[in-house]
Amino acid sequence: MIKQWMLAMLTALALMVNPAVAQASWQEASAVVDSATGDMLALMDREELTDPNNVEPLMQEIEKVIAPVVDFPYIAKRVMGKYYRRATDAERERFAEVFKTTLLRTYAKSIAGFELTRYEIQSPVGESPEPEKQVVTVEVRSSNGETYALVYYMLKQADRWTLVNVMVDGINLRITFRNQFSDLYQQNRSISGTIDAWAEKMDNIKLEKTAGDDDSDS
Repeated sequence: MIKQWMLAMLTALALMVNPAVAQASWQEASAVVDSATGDMLALMDREELTDPNNVEPLMQEIEKVIAPVVDFPYIAKRVMGKYYRRATDAERERFAEVFKTTLLRTYAKSIAGFELTRYEIQSPVGESPEPEKQVVTVEVRSSNGETYALVYYMLKQADRWTLVNVMVDGINLRITFRNQFSDLYQQNRSISGTIDAWAEKMDNIKLEKTAGDDDSDS
């Protein structure tokens, strides 16, 4: 009877404590997002980085801001999906490195294209059932007055909050890349060939940006 009473008390305490823990976890995660977003916005005030003909340096600076926050191996594993189990350790490591460049450049190009002027972190619509997993939504406003939504999926690992997925104005980047990996595999029929094709595609994007012929997204 005493054990049942103690169990009931512990359950009641857990129900009372969890909302506060969840709220604290969201605040921690949003603080990481807030800091990175603020740093990116500060880049937009540097005239040498906002020149339309000088996009590459802006991308490099944005990469410096977000690289420490992103868990690239985690996202790369999920982009590979079912093919991850078929890959060798060397192939997994190689794709993680190739994908790191992909995600950084895609995100940087998106942010640069928005020409951000200010942002606001939105309050969560509800509590996360798992405190170590939080969703942080940021509404950003561009120089032309349009607003965009950036949704960050944050995961706490080893007392550190990291980004494991992002939606840019409604586009889920992780799902988009996973579909692209699957399509490339169907064309190449091997993990190694798929990674080669992915890397070649990224090299072509770099050449296009370096040539300066077209600053629009393909």
